[in-house]
Amino acid sequence: MFKKIISYIKNLYSPIPDYSSPHGILYRRILDSSYERHFYKKIMIPDTLDGRFDLIILHIFIIIKIFKNSNDHNKNFTQKLFDIFMLEVESSYREMGISDQSFSKKMKVVIESFYGRTKMYDLNFNNKNEFINCLVRNIWSEDISKEIYAGELYDFVTKKVNKYNNKSISEILELSVDGF
Repeated sequence: MFKKIISYIKNLYSPIPDYSSPHGILYRRILDSSYERHFYKKIMIPDTLDGRFDLIILHIFIIIKIFKNSNDHNKNFTQKLFDIFMLEVESSYREMGISDQSFSKKMKVVIESFYGRTKMYDLNFNNKNEFINCLVRNIWSEDISKEIYAGELYDFVTKKVNKYNNKSISEILELSVDGF
């Protein structure tokens, strides 16, 4: 984790994401997917900053999951995807006028939220009920009535992991050209 934080800090000195790179292209596709209305209308994810944040993390988790036990090239790709995400969050906070005094605290919360969520998703990936509990806790603030929607979201995640599992970065980019 310390390595990832140092990488993020290094990227602060070159804060313009490269959207033409493979990780930049995939990140844009992840954003496009996370903005699809069916997540907010059919699956009832709150159409709020927090709801979108959680959905983007869930999309990034898919890539983390498939490259978890992969080679260094793929792990580096995942790191760069995370770096773009963090630059986007930072940029959003700056646009919202978050002051420098509270900025570092906000970014610490974002990093802890990201790692906490992806860790729990990974630990519970093969246990549908526990994964659903994680989704309900993170996205719907423990509103048990949303379990059915969390089940649909779990099915979405497992479908994407199966679709992209054992694929190279270029194959993932090719498969996601019409949407992540």
